[in-house]
Amino acid sequence: MRLACPLCAGPSSFVFKTRDRNRALSDEQFNYRRCDNCGAIFLSDPPDDLGRFYPDEYYVLPDGDGLARAARAERYKLALIEPHAKSGRLVEIGPGPGTFALAAREAGYDVTGIEMDARSCEHLRASIGVDAVQTDSPAAALAELPRSNVIAMWHVLEHLRDPWACLDAAARNLEPGGVLAVAVPNPGAFQFQMMRARWPHVDAPRHLFLIPARLLAERAGAAGLEPVRLTARDRGGIYWNRFGWQHVLMRPGQSKARTAVALAFGTGVAALMAPIELSDLRGSTYTAVFRKTSE
Repeated sequence: MRLACPLCAGPSSFVFKTRDRNRALSDEQFNYRRCDNCGAIFLSDPPDDLGRFYPDEYYVLPDGDGLARAARAERYKLALIEPHAKSGRLVEIGPGPGTFALAAREAGYDVTGIEMDARSCEHLRASIGVDAVQTDSPAAALAELPRSNVIAMWHVLEHLRDPWACLDAAARNLEPGGVLAVAVPNPGAFQFQMMRARWPHVDAPRHLFLIPARLLAERAGAAGLEPVRLTARDRGGIYWNRFGWQHVLMRPGQSKARTAVALAFGTGVAALMAPIELSDLRGSTYTAVFRKTSE
């Protein structure tokens, strides 16, 4: 059976079948396919009730000292943005617990969050001190907001049923010279080659797409965005490499002893594999930064 790719309508080929290995919210099996044209990997049978795979406890909402520490840990993301846009209106799509939103606000940006989770929106307003728009359609929300100097999407595109609609909306919303920052799982990762359906960053069925860096750059270019940075070696990329090696051995509800073994194993393997994963864009995730060239 040759199912069409949701991103380009090209033919596709079966890659693997997997289940919700990360959270075990269901025993259902999910099929992933690769587009023969654009190379994207996509979930061919996303559940209609996808929201049930995002339970209330999906986000841990820190406060007090925990929130401050988490915000400090997010500052590396600002280092990717500030060389290209030091101030102005910043919209974060999918801010979740708001740790980056707080870091950006403290750095002087005027921050707004676009988030589907009601608890997170209230947390953004009450604990982070930023505006929040609750919606299941970030593209529609962007169309209603004033122009922005920065739009950030940290591990959001892979969750969206129509990622290109969101990318296009971001490009339209940005001021000329404005910046879009995107981080996503990397289907070119060394870990993906090794683990396939067991790779924690597949995260079925929440991750609907695994988008190659080349494809994202091409699609951003068509929307009037030029690449200014592409890396899998930032602090987040290094963390997600370690996460992958650690969590491939983990199961929801496992014992503390097994968790400790998995964490130690993953940390050691990540150190051994660093020369591979930190070269040639082979890390588990990549971050791309684009600048809007014109109207």
